[in-house]
Amino acid sequence: MNNIYCIIMAGGLGSRLWPLSQASMPKQFIDLMGIGRTMLQLTFDRFSSMCDTEHFVVVTNEEYYETVCQQLPEIPLKNILREPFRRNTATCIAFATAYIKQLDPNAVCVVTPADHLILNEMRFVKSVQTAVDFAAVNDALVTVGVKAHKPETAFGYIQFGDPVGDNYPQLHLVKTFTEKPNLEMAQIFFECGEFVWNSGVFAWSISSIEKALQKFLPNTQKQFTMLDAIPRSHWTRESVRMAYDECENISIDYGVMERAQNVYVELTDAAWSDLGSWEAIYEQGQKDQNGNTSISGQVILKGSKDCLVDIPAGKTCIADGMDGYMIVDNGEMLLICPRSKSHLTSSYAAEISAATE
Repeated sequence: MNNIYCIIMAGGLGSRLWPLSQASMPKQFIDLMGIGRTMLQLTFDRFSSMCDTEHFVVVTNEEYYETVCQQLPEIPLKNILREPFRRNTATCIAFATAYIKQLDPNAVCVVTPADHLILNEMRFVKSVQTAVDFAAVNDALVTVGVKAHKPETAFGYIQFGDPVGDNYPQLHLVKTFTEKPNLEMAQIFFECGEFVWNSGVFAWSISSIEKALQKFLPNTQKQFTMLDAIPRSHWTRESVRMAYDECENISIDYGVMERAQNVYVELTDAAWSDLGSWEAIYEQGQKDQNGNTSISGQVILKGSKDCLVDIPAGKTCIADGMDGYMIVDNGEMLLICPRSKSHLTSSYAAEISAATE
């Protein structure tokens, strides 16, 4: 299929990974795992086997436009769409859909965040390809669900129902969506066997997502229907801003997926994480015999265990007698705290901001 398009949503703030991820340079533009590619670049790499380069569309905030251009020079500049301000994922997707419709009204779209880590790329992409194949011939909104390997409170969950059939053995109807549960509910979901993690990766045709937006978010769809009446070459920042001004600030999950009836989930057991916290990065990182993970820089840990260290390349960190701590240096700010308090990093950022005002 040469009508597959990939929408990469790259406008988030990533505030939970402060001080490495900040509003001026959020996590999708950072090499979080120390492997030489940023999360945005890894996302492009992941789907490049499915999509022609000119079929990638990146939606990002106005202030990150130059960064996207620098990190993904392969993508045509016209395919980097600038949001005037954040209006959540439903508006982001409606914006990209209106743009792609002018290029190919018969397109089938993969929609993906820009900041996820997939350890088994081939398995995950195969699952996405199945979702695309189904969406291409059915009026369906398909998401990818990752089989849980533990009770997890940081992810959303999807309860799946009956399988579609022999041609799609891992594709099921969706029963329910649940946002991040407490530990007790996460344990129930895990033991039940009917729930998977919501990866936030979707597949659908232009016509299917437009119908869903029209039904459940008619005002948002109206704005981009009006924009679609104008040739893309005549879109201006002001016309996009006017459309965004009228749109609801709502996610695609709340606005559409949880309300539609034609929603399916393709199950995969590919190792996946949204890297939404320092604890997630610690879990995914390679560990030494004492459970320590170091991302970059020269790190020497003596008498220390279960620590996470991320310092700039060219710097050296020596830590002695640390137990369950995280040390993060972004070149300007240094954070040292117990890993058990890693969820407080955004509040630390707020304290710094207040202190410098």
